[in-house]
Parts: sequence; structure tokens; C-alpha cells
Amino acid sequence: MSGPALPLHGKRESGVRILHVDDEPDFLDLVAIYLERIDDAFEVRSETDVDAALDAVESDAIDCIVSDYDMPKTDGLAFLERVRDLDSTVPFILFTGKGSEEIASDAISAGVTDYIQKRAAADQYTVLANRVRNAVDQARSRSALEMSEQRLSRFIEQSPLGTIEYDESFRIVRVNPAAESILGFDEAELIGETWLRFVPEELRRHVAAVERDLLADKGGYRSVNRNVRADGEAIRCTWHNQVVTDGDGEVIRVFSQFEDVTDRLDRKQELERTNAVLAAVFDGLPAGMLVEDADRRVIRVNERLYDLFGIDDDPAAATGRNCAKLAVEMSGLFEDPELFVDRIERIVDAGTPVDDERVTLADGQDLFLTYRPVDLSESHGHLWAYREAPEHS
Repeated sequence: MSGPALPLHGKRESGVRILHVDDEPDFLDLVAIYLERIDDAFEVRSETDVDAALDAVESDAIDCIVSDYDMPKTDGLAFLERVRDLDSTVPFILFTGKGSEEIASDAISAGVTDYIQKRAAADQYTVLANRVRNAVDQARSRSALEMSEQRLSRFIEQSPLGTIEYDESFRIVRVNPAAESILGFDEAELIGETWLRFVPEELRRHVAAVERDLLADKGGYRSVNRNVRADGEAIRCTWHNQVVTDGDGEVIRVFSQFEDVTDRLDRKQELERTNAVLAAVFDGLPAGMLVEDADRRVIRVNERLYDLFGIDDDPAAATGRNCAKLAVEMSGLFEDPELFVDRIERIVDAGTPVDDERVTLADGQDLFLTYRPVDLSESHGHLWAYREAPEHS
């Protein structure tokens, strides 16, 4: 049995290939003339032999089959059965002179797309053309929907993000492999269930409020929550929720995509703690300190540096400033401003450590300058330290 018979592109999307099967050649010719005249998108292939018609179904791009009921050695319903072995989706219209309720009932039970009784009137061809067009349009819409659902399904299955699909009552209908891995539950364990299985008790009231907002399409689209794996391990996940509504604005699906950010948040928290400790140590050092990055932008200055130079300002305001320009601005604090600026530039260019190099301020006070090139996370930087020089050193 073949798959969907209606691709979304190519000739068949605009044109309509009709296979008409009837044992009366003259009637076949008449129907073809009328149908192609009524709708210039129609292209009719006529066959009097059922086997030849089946060959056409197998080899040609047929959009709709129109078949008589009473034919030599077979009938339209037996023909339909053989067609379905080759193509399960192509529309099949029974167009017959056998007009009985029994045949109509049998045709519907057999799964024909439509049933039309032949009449001795010219408008029967218009009716047939309309039925063919409607059947083809509906089949193409179904095919497009199926292909869209298949693409969505592949996306969900292959997504690196955990994905849970909820129905309109917020019951789980699908769980992808990434979600199984993150939560530790098999899909079968969660289908038909709610989020209660992986949300800790103390957060359930909050998540229930998010659920209400989602079902009302009022928000609740992104959050970071604590969750519980099947083995009881506590994790933290970032959730992104997407509501799907129908034409009337009613919620029909909710998709939740999420990722485990436990390690990332732990690293961030540890980094924040480390930075807080280092900042406290940096600010408490007895030496004046300045750290700049590879682009010679100030990363941090401590208060002791400003105290040594008699600068009445907030050290935090220096963050991001250009150190070369800052050195020029501060040069007036030194006994020999030009020498100070030149020496700073030569130290940076050399990139080699300097220990306790004496510099003299304009008021005659001596300081010791220490320099170290430093490695930052993705580049290098410069660390400067100034401390008071002991007398007679």
C-alpha cells in the first residue's frame, strides 16, 4: 500500500488528474469533454478496462478516481478495494446509473469518497465537477496537515530540548527522548498524567496558576522552576511554553520545551560567591590596585588607590574607562608627568613583571609600583599595584 498520494508541490497541486473508469466508451468521451470544459485544471484519463485503470493508479499521478458501479466481471466497490491496495488516500467517487439505497449504503460502508447517481441531464457534469474539486481539495488539505504533523513530530523527536505536549485539559500526550532523559521518566509513565509527577509539592500551586494562564492564553510562557526526577533528584529547569489555538481562539495544545540548567546555575552561583570573596579581598588590600583588560579598559579599581593619589571620587566610576587616557589624566599627580606616562606605556609594551619600582608624586611622596601581566578567562590583562615606599628605603 502506498503512502499519501498528494504531494504539496509540483503539477498535481494546480492541475487535477482524473481517472474515469466506465465500460461505455462514448460516455467516457462525453464526461471528459464536459469536465475539462467546466474546469480547465482538469485532465481526464479514460479507461474501460479495470486492469488498465489499476495500472494507471500505480504508475500515474492520479488525484481522483471516478468509477461506474456495474462493469463487466466486476463492480465499482470491488474495484475500490483493489485501488485501496495500491493507494489508501486517493479520492474515489462512484458515478453510477445503479440508483438504489442498498448500493449507496454499501458504497458508503466501503469507504467511497462520494456517491453520485447518473441522470439524463447536462447539469450532472457540473455536479460531478464540483464533487471532484471538493474531494481533491479536501484530500490535499489532509495531506498537507499530515505532512505538517510529520515534520512537527520529527522536530519534537529530534529536538535537544525536552518537549512535553499537553492536550486541552493539560494531560500529557507526548514526551520526547530529551524529556525522558532529563526527567528520568519513560514516556509511557507520563502519558495521560499531568505535571504533578515532576513538580515538587511546594511549587504545585504556582505551576497550577501558570497552567490556568496558559489555558486562558494569558501568559506563563517562560519560567525557571525546580523539578524532581523519577529517582528523586532535585534539578532546576528553564521552561518555555507555547500555546496552540484553533480558529475560534480555543486552546487545543500546549507545548512545553525545557532544559536542565542545574549545573549552569550552580556554576553561576559559585562564580558569584567567588567574585564576592575576591572583591572583598581586593578592596581590603593595603596597596592601591588597578586591573585592566587586553583592550586597556579598567576592570576594577580599589579605594586604596584613590586614597594614595588623593582622588575624591567613586572608584567604581572608573570601570570601563580607557587606561591610557586615565594615565594621562593622572599624570599631573606625579613629579614628572611625561616620564610617568612614557614609563606606563613601555611597561605595557614589554609585558614583563616589574617589582617595587619607585615613582614620585608631585608632593614629593614616593610610591612603589608593581606590575604583573595576568591571564583572564579569554585573553590577557594588566595588574598594577601602588604602595607607600618606606622612608629611607
